[in-house]
Amino acid sequence: MFHNLKRILASLALLTLTGGSAAAGFVEGIDISHWQGTIDWTSVKTSGIDFAFMKATQGNSYVDPTFQTNIQNATAAGVLVGPYHFCDVDTDIGNPLDPVNEANHFLSQIEPYYDTGLYLPPVADVEGLPDFPTIAEERAFISNWVQTFSDTINDALGVRPIIYTSKWGANTYYTPEVATAHYLWLAWWKGTGTSNPPIPSDTPLWNDWKFWQYSSTGSVPGIGGDVDLDVFDGTLEQLEQLAIGSDPGDLVSIANFDADEGYFKWAIDYSGQTTGVGPDSHAIRVTSQSQAGSGSQELFIDGDPGGWLVRHLSGSASPPSSPATNLALDATGSIGFWLKTNNTGLTVQIAIDDPGTAERGLAQSVQDDGQWHLYEWDLEDDDQWQGWFNGDGTITGPTITLDSIFFAGAGDATIYLDSVAHNPLGSLLPLPGDFNGDGNLDEEDLAIWQLNFGTPSGATADQGDADRDTDVDGADFLHWQIGVSSNTGQSIASVPEPASLALLVLTTMLLSSTSNQSGANRGPGQSAIGAGNRGQSGGGNRGRLLTLDTLVRVDLQCKSL
Repeated sequence: MFHNLKRILASLALLTLTGGSAAAGFVEGIDISHWQGTIDWTSVKTSGIDFAFMKATQGNSYVDPTFQTNIQNATAAGVLVGPYHFCDVDTDIGNPLDPVNEANHFLSQIEPYYDTGLYLPPVADVEGLPDFPTIAEERAFISNWVQTFSDTINDALGVRPIIYTSKWGANTYYTPEVATAHYLWLAWWKGTGTSNPPIPSDTPLWNDWKFWQYSSTGSVPGIGGDVDLDVFDGTLEQLEQLAIGSDPGDLVSIANFDADEGYFKWAIDYSGQTTGVGPDSHAIRVTSQSQAGSGSQELFIDGDPGGWLVRHLSGSASPPSSPATNLALDATGSIGFWLKTNNTGLTVQIAIDDPGTAERGLAQSVQDDGQWHLYEWDLEDDDQWQGWFNGDGTITGPTITLDSIFFAGAGDATIYLDSVAHNPLGSLLPLPGDFNGDGNLDEEDLAIWQLNFGTPSGATADQGDADRDTDVDGADFLHWQIGVSSNTGQSIASVPEPASLALLVLTTMLLSSTSNQSGANRGPGQSAIGAGNRGQSGGGNRGRLLTLDTLVRVDLQCKSL
């Protein structure tokens, strides 16, 4: 998962909020939960609200029933959002793993969103506090609990949660070490709107406040009844820079089976719709086969000769196939996966939740030639979809989740599944030269090619083999070069021409041959050209001697291009 700080593109003027005007330098927002009921987020946005925090979870098991709908609809309306967790600090004080358990429960609901979009950092709403004989004991316990909760969140998302607390809580229950390591969201209803904001001396342990909840009785178009009002201390651009997660335009890997089975960890007969499969059926990760990376999932169907159906469920938590435990994806581009089998007569479909309804992609015949093939469906082409549960074959929501993959056939079958993914911008067919599979052709791909240049055989697409001939040579670089030019619209002259490719290759090899000698002057894993290797080491291609034969081969390669 990517955790870089990225900016959302829009930057809008601050509008006047019903119930109080914002002071200069503040951005208006709200925080909500299921108590606000159904929300018209378009009206909320047009009223001048630019951000919202929304309740996701509480304790070890509760999930706010409106969280998924709110985070998706608010994002679609252009509101920058972040999730919060209501901490039940006082419920299991004898268990040192209680804050870890609560943090992991929180992460199970929010991490899929950070995997696929940009959101404000998560929030620890620290309110459920235990009673101890002395304030000092309370401070020690609460600070330790919050720090452990924060460590768990930080390990997963690369950012510490914002702490929501009152002025009394901020000044009473936290050690300086905890306070200075976290952003403060201060709840203090002064009754004067935003005209008299808190000052640093009000919460001296903290690095001032980042967010301020200044009222619990606000009125906002699109929300019935009272709602909490908040401001961010800064500009909209500065608020956007707090967002973390993954660029929504990136290719989303739903399951690659390199480390585990991910969203497809469920037994092959878990769904009640699965029929005609025997007890020897299984779905297990294997390393003997892969479309990309180091593994795939082997599905063995101990199938009824008269016919069988498998609904292979997706989901990160129980129950699977629920939109609340699945990965939210933009309802644009294509979704699909790669399959490999030698068995005949198989078909495959994909099923999605469009929230509130479910649709299923039209069945495709699975090729039986023992080679990897891509099966994908265009989310924006209604002709590729049919109605399923309450659906009409039309995808209407701003986001979807992957419910399951349907397989059908007769008799025994072995199917390998790999690279389940979503590309919000188009087809999942890899671009020649997209060696890291992120949907972009850039300097990171060039670094991969450079790292593996000269591999004589056995190379794969993710190692720089663009033309699929199992070696990495100048022809693979040319594929990258042409792809960059085609996808960016830049002049072909902005990257090396075939005529100058020999010079580039020679330079690359010279740099590679000296990398061991100059390694002491670079950090571990740094590339000899560029900084795009992201920590990859030099491997066996570095440190080799240049020979006349090598130079002749390079020259002949380039002339053949």
